[in-house]
Amino acid sequence: MKRRILASLAILAAYGAFAQAGPSFEDGRGATITLPGKATRVVSLSPAITEILFAAGAGDSVVGVTTYCNYPAEAASRAKVGGFSAKTISLETVLALRPDLVIGEASAHGQLATQFERSGLRFAALDLTDFDSVYAAIGLAGRVAGDEGRSRELVASIRGKVAAVEAKTAGIPAERRPLVFWETWDEPLMSAGPKTFTGQVIESAGGRNCFADAATNWPVVSFEALLARDPDYIMAAESHGAALTMERLAKRAGWPSLKAVKAGRVVLLDGDIVSRAGPRFADAVELMAKALYPELF
Repeated sequence: MKRRILASLAILAAYGAFAQAGPSFEDGRGATITLPGKATRVVSLSPAITEILFAAGAGDSVVGVTTYCNYPAEAASRAKVGGFSAKTISLETVLALRPDLVIGEASAHGQLATQFERSGLRFAALDLTDFDSVYAAIGLAGRVAGDEGRSRELVASIRGKVAAVEAKTAGIPAERRPLVFWETWDEPLMSAGPKTFTGQVIESAGGRNCFADAATNWPVVSFEALLARDPDYIMAAESHGAALTMERLAKRAGWPSLKAVKAGRVVLLDGDIVSRAGPRFADAVELMAKALYPELF
């Protein structure tokens, strides 16, 4: 009898420890990350991730961010661990913050995994490449915050806003939807290709991505290829605006012959909203839709 009681107590103790365990999840590298409990000290290496954490209710747990993390306003009060690129992140500063968890983007910070893990830090690299991956990241942030209900409500709200925009353009046939060239960079000329967050924003806003059929996600394109497609709109983030003034475009060989340039349909959008795969991407879809269909919005 005594042995049975002891065995039962052992099972209950084990169950109690399990119940107190924190979230376990798989990151963008396929690595399994397990927290010992609710994360109370989190370092974010990305503006998008910082926005996700705050929006999902985990803002109080954020102790470190990057110099580019400017939204929400509360993020400005957190310690700065570097810029966005991996080479700017200070391991010394991150270690001094004693984080339970460091979260970065797989494409930008995956290379830091070994360095962080050798230093005894839990590191998660999220794959923020499309709407679904943002929804998943919000769900993860909800678990980190211990408030999954709030994260589910946030995802539902974002889905609803995107659906509302898509509904307004649903009746427009594909051949009548404007062709959009998104200029990511000018030297060399780069754009958004398939399987990109930006490409999905264009499609949800009622446009057609000029290089949706490219062989890579962020293709370097020639002017000849652009001229052959002759987009209806040229768009970019406001931070790229100096390269897209009408004066600068007039000096680019052949560009004045493009339909979008001749019609003056060169549009700059708030890069913090349009280029971040975070909780404000429904606003990005709406901003672009308003530029493409002002009569509908």
